[in-house]
Amino acid sequence: MPAQITYDSPVFLPTLERAKKLVPQAFLPCYDWFMSNAGEKIPRLPHNMSPKPVTPIPLSRDSGIYIPGAAQVEYDGGRRYALSVHSTGHKKYDDRSPIPLADGTWVLNYAAHEGSDLSQGYNAALMNCLNDGIPVGVFVKEAPGYRVLGLAYVEQYNSITRMFTLHGPVSAATESAGSFVPHGFEDLPENEQKILMELDGQDERRVVTAQQVRREQQGKFREALLQAYSETCAITGVNVPEVLQAAHINPYRGRKSQVVNNGILLRADLHLLYDAHLISVEPSSLSVTLSERLDGTTYLRYNHRRLRQPISADLAPNADLLAIHYEQFRRENPSLVA
Repeated sequence: MPAQITYDSPVFLPTLERAKKLVPQAFLPCYDWFMSNAGEKIPRLPHNMSPKPVTPIPLSRDSGIYIPGAAQVEYDGGRRYALSVHSTGHKKYDDRSPIPLADGTWVLNYAAHEGSDLSQGYNAALMNCLNDGIPVGVFVKEAPGYRVLGLAYVEQYNSITRMFTLHGPVSAATESAGSFVPHGFEDLPENEQKILMELDGQDERRVVTAQQVRREQQGKFREALLQAYSETCAITGVNVPEVLQAAHINPYRGRKSQVVNNGILLRADLHLLYDAHLISVEPSSLSVTLSERLDGTTYLRYNHRRLRQPISADLAPNADLLAIHYEQFRRENPSLVA
C-alpha cells in the first residue's frame, strides 16, 4: 500500500467510456446492472439470490472486495480490477455509512481488507481501480439485506485510517452534471478541455495538461486564500507564507469546488492532518477538534482552538462543507481527545 498519508486518484477526468476500454468486456453488463438498480434494496448479495441476476459473471462474492478470477475474465496485461465491494458486518471492519453531498452524490469510506488471505490481492485490485479511474459497484448492509448504491469511483486511500473513499453514484446523469469534474477543469480553454476529455488515458498531452492545470489552479486557489487570511494560518497563527497551503474543505470532485469558501489556509503539516481526517472543525463553534491518534503529541495545543476567520465574512468557510468534513472525521474517530 502507499506510504504517504493520503493517495488521490491520478486520473484527471474519469469517465465511464474511458473505464470501459480498460476493463474486461464482461464487466460492462455488470456496470449496467449497478446503474439500473442504484438505490434498490435486495434481500441478499446477488451471488446468493435465487434467481441470480442475469450477467455474464457474478456481481459479488462472500469476500468484501470482489475480483473476478482469471477463469471468468481475461485481464489485459494481468492487471486485475475489483468489480464490487460490500460491507460485511464483521466487527473488525469499520465501514461507514454514505455521506450525502450537495450535488446529490455521496461519499463512503470503505475499510481496506485485513486478514490472513492478503495474498489474494483485494486491496491491490481496489488500488488499481483508484489508479486507473475504474468504478466499482457498492452494496451497503441494511438488515435484513443490502442496499445497492450503484457504481462509485475510488477517489482516495488514507494510509492512517486504512480507508478507501468511494464517490458515487456514477451514471450518465451524474457525469453530465459534472459530479466528477476535477478542480479547475471548467476554467480551461476549450481546446485544453478537449485534450483532457480524450479517451486514451496514456496520451502524453493529457498528462502534461492535467499536471499544468493542477499547478495553476492550486496556485490561484492558494493566492486567494493567502489574501483572505492575511497570509496567516487559520489554526496556528503562523504568518510565514512559504509554509502555508490551501486546504480544500471538501476535496471530492465536482463543479464549483475551487472557491475560497471551500478552503482554509493552513500550515503544511496541519493541511496533511486535515486531509487525513486527523483534525477537523466543528461547524457551529468553529472549534478545532483532534483525533485520539494525536493524543500525547505537540498538536494538543490546538485542540478546541477557534478557527481564525478571514478578512471578510463572505470569504468564510462554508458551514455545510465544514459539516461534511466534520461528520466524516467523527465517523473515522469515534473516541476523540478530551
